[in-house]
Amino acid sequence: MTDPIRLARPDVGSAELAAVAEVIESGQLTMGAKVAEFEIALAGAVGTAHAAAVSSGTAALHLALLALEIGPGDEVIVPAYTFPATANVVQLCGAQAVLVDIDPDTFLVDPAAVAAAVTPRTRAVMAVHLFGRPVEWEALQTSAPQEVVLVEDAAGALGARYRGTPCGALGVAACLSFHPRKIVTTGEGGAVTTDEAGLDEAVRRLR
Repeated sequence: MTDPIRLARPDVGSAELAAVAEVIESGQLTMGAKVAEFEIALAGAVGTAHAAAVSSGTAALHLALLALEIGPGDEVIVPAYTFPATANVVQLCGAQAVLVDIDPDTFLVDPAAVAAAVTPRTRAVMAVHLFGRPVEWEALQTSAPQEVVLVEDAAGALGARYRGTPCGALGVAACLSFHPRKIVTTGEGGAVTTDEAGLDEAVRRLR
């Protein structure tokens, strides 16, 4: 086969090339002024006080859990239908991923399944929005005790809203991806958004 079917083609033009050239010419190829500008714009778009850019959506998920001090002995509830990274990062932290079923009508996590999976070791729920469709947030909030943290995996829902609130501003922290097939792309990249200054500072120390 000489002409493979591609999942997507990047829409890159002269403006993007000029922006890349500007960064290269600046001599600062990482964590420069453009990253800071992007973080401010992203926080404004999502409606959170903070946004910390990282190298990928997977890194965003991992760093969010580390910043929340989730580790050995802890359990994190994860929907069974999601990108593998959502569960993999739980294992990377030394915690246990507990897979729960989804609602077959929405493909989103089933709040009743979350409620049934909660144990004294449960520290967090990874709330995965899919295909631009938000998790039923109010139902999810009542499915676990208040001390259980809700972390959004909003990689597939930047720009979507739940009852007026943007995905990325619903949980204690939210994780975004800017992979080429996401709604907004930086080639590769991710971010953690939050209203909590301490959590943002922890992510920035860890990245």
